Amino acid sequence: MKKWVFILAIAISLLKAQKEHPFNKGETLLYDVSLNFVSAGTASLELGDIEEFDGTSSYHITFRMKTNSVWDQIFRIRDTVETWIDSEGLFTRKLKKTIKEPRYSQKLRADFDYGSGIITTNKKALSISSEIRDPYSFFYYLRTVPLKVGDLFNFTIFDNHKLTDLSLIVHRKEQIDVPVGKFDCLVVEPFREGRMLFKNRGDMKVWLSDDSQRLPIKIVSKAKFGSLVMKLARHSP
Repeated sequence: MKKWVFILAIAISLLKAQKEHPFNKGETLLYDVSLNFVSAGTASLELGDIEEFDGTSSYHITFRMKTNSVWDQIFRIRDTVETWIDSEGLFTRKLKKTIKEPRYSQKLRADFDYGSGIITTNKKALSISSEIRDPYSFFYYLRTVPLKVGDLFNFTIFDNHKLTDLSLIVHRKEQIDVPVGKFDCLVVEPFREGRMLFKNRGDMKVWLSDDSQRLPIKIVSKAKFGSLVMKLARHSP
């Protein structure tokens, strides 16, 4: 009897987590990617099943980016990032990255032990005193936060074996066209002393749909090799 009560409690908690967020398991976001205004490849964000992870329920998120056959001859990219995020608090519990780019590659694994207050990576250990998000779990968390023009937020992000204090500003509202359609958006920018959220130097801006779903419609990054633009081409469900 106790076993069935326990199973029922888990099922209720999973349903509750799904209901409270503007996304559900199975959501897939597909992007057209351009580099320096030239079509360069595709990227995707996939929200997998809710999994039991260290006794808690977590979303399994996978990000992939790859260049097309033309750009493979110029600047070949094959990136895969997997992150497991708490299904209620949307903070990171585990992170895996495989980055394959010209003159740069990385294999990162990080386990987040909040009970012990330690992030353990394949290179080092870091002390933490609060819930931490990586750049990808941060996107999903941001979709749940009430936003209005002029808002300024401060966060701590984990990436590339280190913790980074990050600020985010909501710049303006703007209507944009992307392959999947036309959207009213909120334009937000994460920044830290002129450095973008990810590993390259430059700026980053994100266009979030100004509706209940808060879809990341467009992402623009100014990187060492030029300007990278991701535009939403398809999403499901």
